[in-house]
Amino acid sequence: MKKLITLVSVVVLSITIAKADDLNLNGFKLKPTGETSLFGVKKKGSDRGGDGIKGKIIIHAGIGLNLLKTNLYARYIISTAWENMDTYPTFKQSPMINLGLDYGLGKKFSLGAAFGYQTATATFDDGYGDPLIDKWTRIHIAFRGDYHIIATDNVCLYTGLKVGYNMYKVTTNIAAPFADTYISELSKPSAISTQVHFGFSYFFASTVGINAEAGIGYGGPYIMALGVTAKF
Repeated sequence: MKKLITLVSVVVLSITIAKADDLNLNGFKLKPTGETSLFGVKKKGSDRGGDGIKGKIIIHAGIGLNLLKTNLYARYIISTAWENMDTYPTFKQSPMINLGLDYGLGKKFSLGAAFGYQTATATFDDGYGDPLIDKWTRIHIAFRGDYHIIATDNVCLYTGLKVGYNMYKVTTNIAAPFADTYISELSKPSAISTQVHFGFSYFFASTVGINAEAGIGYGGPYIMALGVTAKF
């Protein structure tokens, strides 16, 4: 009977502590701070990231991989601009350099802007043994909105939509006056872009970390992107 009374007393005392806002004990003030124990007492730690990303500025920087050279190759194949050349072009491309800035409007929602820069070259033979080189430059700007499925101090898991615009410029070493006509006949990829992306960030010391994103869409800047991220 004494054991039963003791057990009931412990349970009642634990529940009382869990519900109390403050408890003065020998001049010390005990306050619930988060994480729930077996009897409902909150312990330090579980309120980390309680406001999610609200009011936070998040910066991403890194590189992205895409299919720009494949896109350009297909356009050269169907173009009449280079039909007198003896060989198909060979392509090289740089990764997309990405930079993004997001602001947390709420605990799980953010809006932001993104910027990207990339180059690619097409090289082929003019029929006389001299290489002809076209250099493509791509500048990408976009607005993005994200929903953060998980948003704590250390971990962000999110998905979102990016709507943007691609600006393409091409230069060639073909001699004037043919260069301008040649460039004007080249078919450029889509200027408008839309992309659904899925991303993950892990922050060290709640401020600086690593980021990875995968994206699918039309005219988007990348299929996969990796980089660093910071949160303030």
